[in-house]
Amino acid sequence: MTSQVTGSLAFLLSKLGQAAAERFADRLAPLGLRPRHCAVLQLLEAAPLGQLALARTIGVTPSVVVDMLDELEGVGAVRRVRDTADRRRQLAEITEEGRELSRSAAEVASQVDAELLGGLTPDQKRALRQALTTVATAHDLLPHG
Repeated sequence: MTSQVTGSLAFLLSKLGQAAAERFADRLAPLGLRPRHCAVLQLLEAAPLGQLALARTIGVTPSVVVDMLDELEGVGAVRRVRDTADRRRQLAEITEEGRELSRSAAEVASQVDAELLGGLTPDQKRALRQALTTVATAHDLLPHG
């Protein structure tokens, strides 16, 4: 018999989230990336952004964005450039290497998804993604972009 705790969605999502995060992080490590870098790279693919805009969009403090950009610069994925509209401000822009890393990270994410959800039908996968997206959106857990 499943207990009320171990059968709860909170417990199950916690365990699945932990497994997914560990697998994703392990697979990204050889690329020099961490899961937290993926949203930044994806956002920068659309256009260069200032550090404050990045922080607001992904829901972290500006100091965390500075750390992430330092790490991404270290692997050649982004560079900081002066904003031509306001020379006092820097923008982060993705490099060609960053675009390639972002594509590789997307492939890694798809592989981890396939491993974790291999027992589900395509309709079940779609329904799960929709339900989780709805819940995450309701709790303001997704980047605003």
